[in-house]
Formats: sequence, C-alpha cells, structure tokens
Amino acid sequence: MGEAAEAETVHLTERQERILRAVCRDFVVYGQEVGSSALVRRHGFRWSSATLRQELAVLEALGLLRRPHRSAGCSPTDDGMRRFVAQLDRSLGPQPALVSAVDRSLEHLRDDPGRGMRAAVCVLSEVSGCLAVSFLGTAKAGRMEQVDVVPLVGARALVVLTLEGGASQIQPVELELPEGADAGAELRRLQERLRRLCVGHSLPSAREVLLARLGEREAQVDRLLAQALRVGLSLCAVSLLDPLWMQVAGQPALARGVSDTGSLGEVLSLLEDDQRLAEVLEQLLPATGDGPPRAQVHVGVRGRLDLRPPDDGGRELGLSLVGCRVPVAGEGPDRGAVALLGPARMDYAAMIPLVEYAARAMAARMCA
Repeated sequence: MGEAAEAETVHLTERQERILRAVCRDFVVYGQEVGSSALVRRHGFRWSSATLRQELAVLEALGLLRRPHRSAGCSPTDDGMRRFVAQLDRSLGPQPALVSAVDRSLEHLRDDPGRGMRAAVCVLSEVSGCLAVSFLGTAKAGRMEQVDVVPLVGARALVVLTLEGGASQIQPVELELPEGADAGAELRRLQERLRRLCVGHSLPSAREVLLARLGEREAQVDRLLAQALRVGLSLCAVSLLDPLWMQVAGQPALARGVSDTGSLGEVLSLLEDDQRLAEVLEQLLPATGDGPPRAQVHVGVRGRLDLRPPDDGGRELGLSLVGCRVPVAGEGPDRGAVALLGPARMDYAAMIPLVEYAARAMAARMCA
C-alpha cells in the first residue's frame, strides 16, 4: 500500500476528508462526475453551496480531484482514490454469499488444482466485474548468466537479469550519480560490478554474498560498490517463478472497463505469458510477513504491468489491481497469488476482503 501511504501525506481538514470520501464513493457507485448538488442530496451536507464549491476547488488544487472545466462535476484522481482506499475500514469481512460461492468453487482444489482455480477465478470475475487471476508456482533456482544496465532518463535505469535457460527479469532502479559524472561511464562501471557480484550465483546464494559484502568496511567507503550491492539486493529480492497452475477469467469484463485500446492490448499481451504474469504479480504483491494475508491495492497501475517506467511522463492506464499473496507452504508450490484487475472505480470496500478471503481459503485447501 505504498502508493496509498504517499497519498495520505497531504493534510486535509475533517470537512475536506468527508467531501473527498463522498466524491470517491459516488464515483465508484455511479461511474460519473459528481456535482455539488448531488453531494448535498446524497450525503446531507449542511454547508452552503459556495463553501462546498470552495472545498472542491481546494481538493482539486491538491491533486485529489479533477474537473474538466469550471462548471462540470468532479471525479477523483488516482491520488484521491488511493487516499480513499487507504482509509477504508479493513476489519469488515466479505459478504456471506460471496464466501459461500468461493468455498464451493474451491471444493476440488486439492485434488485438481487447475479445475479448482479455474472455478475460483470465474466466481471472482463474475461477482467483481473485473478480470481475475490466480496462480500457484515454485521459485526457480537457476543461476544468473548475465546482468545488463540500460540507461533511461536522468538517474533512472533498467537492470536486465538473465538466468540460465533464458528466463529474464527487468528491474527499474534509481541511481545515485555524483555531480558532474559521465552517466554512461558510471553505468558501465556499475554494470561490471554487478556482473562480478552476481553472475554464476543463484538468486538465494547471491543474496547471501551481497549481504555479507554489505557489512564489510570496503562497502562503507566505496560508493560504487555500495550502490552495486544495493541494486544487486533489489534484484535478488524477487524470485523468478515457474507457475505450475495459472488461471485467468474475465477478459471481456476488462475490455468493457478500459477505453484505451492500446492499454488493453498491452494487458492482454501480458496475460498470454503465464511466467511473466506470475512474476509481475509476485513483484506487485510482496509478502506481508507473519499473520493473515493482506491485500495490496494499486490504483492506476500504469507502466508497472510490464515493469517498465512509462515513456511519456506517467501515462494512466485507468486500471487498478487488488491482489493478495497465497501463503502456501509445505510440499508442492511455494508461491501463489490471487488478484483482480479492473477499472479504477472498482468497489474496493467489497473487493479487498473478498480477495483476502479467497487467498486464505486457497491456502487452507492446498495445505489440508
């Protein structure tokens, strides 16, 4: 929920918070721009129209609402929706009828994972109106064969990791370049350091080596080594996956919710590659440690669906993702996730507990 935390840093008065929640709620329910008169009628606000319009203008100036022109209604921005999601009451469970539907769909999961997961994603897609994805898989233990650093704009770069067998991983990174440095030469030196540190190791063994080097005095005084260690650890933090079972349902629902055909094409292309899709979900849905699984929410997924920074200053895909890691353990698969991908106006209050319940139920049946 890192994005939601960033959206929360803007300070709002209690009145502004109430107005923002009302706009977001109405946008989710009705899917249209919300006018001040509708806010008064639906939520019983007792402030004057002038006061309400003034507060809406403040929220617009803060980047939490948008209006196409002065006399139009407003709708939340991605930041506004992130703030709304971050403040939802997450103690509420899913609706009993949805729990029953998920339970029935997973009856055969243990005996036939493919069939059970197919039934589950069909149920999730039907009740949410979104595209539903679920996978179970294992981490690859292949050794790293190559590391390449590709410059982007400014201090940004892509680190491309290639494992034996041809699997690859792309990781965007922010670099710390010294004043006046030749960026190209600096990146080449960083690339060579990364290759010496990582090539020939598996991801787990490289992580051990990098952590040991990080504690050495040399890493404290050698700026380039310290940066190479930091970048290397970010590469090793994500396990490349072999998805044993992958199921997707609801492509027509996603198509109805996305107006940008180019964006839809990118997403549908991603859905055709099971391994890449599993790795993207693994990175967007990090493990949350001990305790019950907790859903991650990404409002405005943008370029992270293919893990490349947008090349046009942050083009919005108009999509959101609600997903949760499946805490599987023991023999068989050691990774898993369940996720919903849909329009930014999805019903987060209902979808977050539903996805969390589906992840818990899937884990319980796999380990039964």
